[in-house]
Amino acid sequence: MLVGAMVLAPFTAAANSREEERVTNRRAIDRSEVENLQRWVSAGHADWCREARLVAAEELKRLAPDYSEEEFELNELTSVATDEVSNGSNRVTLEWAPPDGRTLYRIVVERFDWLLPIAKIRESIVWVPTSTEIRTYK
Repeated sequence: MLVGAMVLAPFTAAANSREEERVTNRRAIDRSEVENLQRWVSAGHADWCREARLVAAEELKRLAPDYSEEEFELNELTSVATDEVSNGSNRVTLEWAPPDGRTLYRIVVERFDWLLPIAKIRESIVWVPTSTEIRTYK
C-alpha cells in the first residue's frame, strides 16, 4: 500500500497544481452616473437593478457570451470574507463556472448608502458591479 501511495503522489500533486491565469477588473465608480441610474430605477424603470443576482447575471452576460440563465445559476459565495444579501450587506460576491470547469467568473456587486436619499428605502437601492475576476485553468 505504501508503494501505491508513493506512485500516485506525483499524479495527485499535478492534479492539484493546475496552472491558473487571472484577469481582475475593478471599476471606477462614477457617482453621478450611479445616482442617475438610481433616479431612473426609482422612477419605475429597470426594477431588476434592485436584485444583486440579476445585476451580476447581466454583467456575466457581458463577460461570458456562453452564459445562459436558464441552464446555469450564479452561486453566492459563502466564505467568511463574503457578505450575504440576507444580512442586509452592501456587497455580494457571486461566481459561475461553465460545466467544463476550465473558467471561473467571479462578480462583486455593491449598493451604496449615499443613494438612500434618492431610493428612499434601503431595499430599493440599485446594485452596481464593482469588480470582476476571470480565472482560467490550463
